[in-house]
Amino acid sequence: MISEWSTLSIAIIAAAIFLYGMSKTAMPVAGVVAGPVLAAVLTPGVASAFAIPLLLVGDIYALALYRSHVNWPLILRLIPGVLAGLLLTAFLFTILSPATLSRMLGVLILISVLLEVVRMRQNSDSEKAEDNSRVRVVKAGFFGVLAGMTSMAANAGGTAMSLYLINMRVSTITFMGTSAWFFLFVNLTKVPLLINLDLLTTQTLLSGAWFVPVVIAGAAVGSVIFRHLPKIWFYRIALVLSSLAALWLLIHG
Repeated sequence: MISEWSTLSIAIIAAAIFLYGMSKTAMPVAGVVAGPVLAAVLTPGVASAFAIPLLLVGDIYALALYRSHVNWPLILRLIPGVLAGLLLTAFLFTILSPATLSRMLGVLILISVLLEVVRMRQNSDSEKAEDNSRVRVVKAGFFGVLAGMTSMAANAGGTAMSLYLINMRVSTITFMGTSAWFFLFVNLTKVPLLINLDLLTTQTLLSGAWFVPVVIAGAAVGSVIFRHLPKIWFYRIALVLSSLAALWLLIHG
């Protein structure tokens, strides 16, 4: 596979994989920028399969740093929705074009970002009380499905997960630890689905092996960035990158 790529394609793919590495240790939502770029070069289905082994390498690196900083209840609430999202996307791959599916997800992400911005501006006591009730369950279901779908379609599940954790108002270190465990689970779950779709093959694995040093380098740089990034900028950047990813999916499909 890699022998068929141009020098420019290899450079773009390497840049996307580097961002994936950074997303594992600095800000999960950074991966939503890499996802559409990789999908544009390789097509969404192939990109999803190609990136999985590399993402798992990044997940292991992230767990080495943040494994003890995890909020398990938040993850457990998401799991049913994520499984539904993964299965739904695997089905939609068979009846919809990649561009149509990507645009659908772009709309959902953009709406989620706008709602989060409005919520943060309102930030009322009544809303806090409401979040402690059934609304938390609804939010977990919605963001779980969205995370599963975006992760399966374009390796961009970091958007939904980031919006969910911002909404739950966790600390940045808990954000990273919870994300690390969550995406290890998601990426392992995607492996048999991608194999069944004949997207994850021996050729895909061999091609991806060339980029293992790139994802490790990205994770190392990301860990340094995270230690120096103020909390307020952490969340602002997360929302901006989520918006850019949504617009990318809407425009390019």
